[in-house]
Amino acid sequence: MNFSILLRSLGIMVLLFGGMMVGSVGLSEVVPAGVSHDTDLDLQGWAISLGLTLFMSGAFFFASARLAKKIKRGNLMRRREAMALVGVGWLVCSLVTAFPYLFCEPNAAVHVALFEATSGLTTTGATIFTDVEALPKSILMWRSVTQWLGGMGILAIFVVVLSGTGTSGRMLVGTESSLAGSDLASLRQTMRKMWKLYLGFTIICALSLWATGLTPFQAVNHALTVVSTAGFGTENDSVTSFGTGVKLVMIGFMLICGVSFPLYLSMFRMSWRDKRRRFEEVWWFFGVLGAGVISVVIFHLATETGDSILEVVFDTVSVATTTGYVSGNYDHWGHFGKSVLVVLMIVGGCSGSTAGGLKVGRVVLTAKFVIGELRASFRPQELKKVRLGGKFIDVAGQGQLFLVVAMFGVFLIGGTLVMSSLEPKTSFIGSLSAVLSCLCNVGPAFAEFGPCDNFAHVEPAGALVLSMLMILGRLEYVAVLVLFSRRLWKKY
Repeated sequence: MNFSILLRSLGIMVLLFGGMMVGSVGLSEVVPAGVSHDTDLDLQGWAISLGLTLFMSGAFFFASARLAKKIKRGNLMRRREAMALVGVGWLVCSLVTAFPYLFCEPNAAVHVALFEATSGLTTTGATIFTDVEALPKSILMWRSVTQWLGGMGILAIFVVVLSGTGTSGRMLVGTESSLAGSDLASLRQTMRKMWKLYLGFTIICALSLWATGLTPFQAVNHALTVVSTAGFGTENDSVTSFGTGVKLVMIGFMLICGVSFPLYLSMFRMSWRDKRRRFEEVWWFFGVLGAGVISVVIFHLATETGDSILEVVFDTVSVATTTGYVSGNYDHWGHFGKSVLVVLMIVGGCSGSTAGGLKVGRVVLTAKFVIGELRASFRPQELKKVRLGGKFIDVAGQGQLFLVVAMFGVFLIGGTLVMSSLEPKTSFIGSLSAVLSCLCNVGPAFAEFGPCDNFAHVEPAGALVLSMLMILGRLEYVAVLVLFSRRLWKKY
């Protein structure tokens, strides 16, 4: 392990977050907030947060320089350092993200700050604050900015900014966001285009939300968290009090950002037939989501859940794209409606999108493998080849697929057992759904953690466990679990 390049990379990442702090505060002061969110800026708290961030970044740079002098090694990042950077980088950046909550919000304990920071950076959207509207506008903007940054991925910026990541850049982005290029040059170019597209969607969404009735401050905050399919907002009732036009705009952008972003980049470069074959996952996504929405609406019409059809559709799309906004109270739905939402939580959005969950592609591939094995039971000589998007899945791809699916099951069961022991007053459904929501980066769950509730009553230990589950789900397990391997840290 080349600790020098690892520490240097961590220093750069932390420094980038220092810049994001300055940008977030500036944005909160420039954008008109309106009467309800017009609060004073806590300069002392932000100064402490920025000072600690810069100190931490400087410490990483200093340690890296000392190690580089002792052991002469190149600056090329290899696979081992890249894998360590993904896991350690997200843990360190989650800690840095917690500084403003800790020093600008006097009632925030350490576990509260870490939970909210992790929930924001992983785009989970589960909040531990009981009164969001009472938070300073600079903190509200910080919540939204960190979700926007985490939506595309903090290492995606790292790859774009730096030119010395070597061939490991592809693995950095692939591990963090299920997206990788064919080679480094095309990857860096693709990521630049993706960030431009991401920024463009954000600007268009903000203008649309402003035009449909939100204040500029509300529009900017919700645009940042809609395109990142993240779910933090500025109101205690999420988006319940917003008008029909606002909700329709949000539904549209949640769907847009739940789709694989490379589809948009190839929109004018590929024929319809090629797009249909290459982006098979996208059509499965709309098929599964469409079936879920139709079935829930029919259930609503048959049982009268108390929510309007718009609220039912909004909540279903919000859960399916793992955004986590709430328009109605789906916790009052019957068992069938809740079961559909659970399935959509698990499936999630497309690979290469900002959505969470297992990803539609993995679910489709798992189903294809199961069908293939069933056929092989009575036709053993049949050649078994499974493909998605026109590409055959090799042995390594199959291993990664089953590893992620298996780890999801292990942490869902194990996390539920741990939460049940740490939160004895919480119902089984509450513990199970909270773990599922955190692993899939959805946000709201059911029962005690339902759409009209929050995570404020969670004990400190439980909050830390859920925070770790958010990171595991966001990085799809491997990048975090590999940190516990002694061979990863072995010197060479």
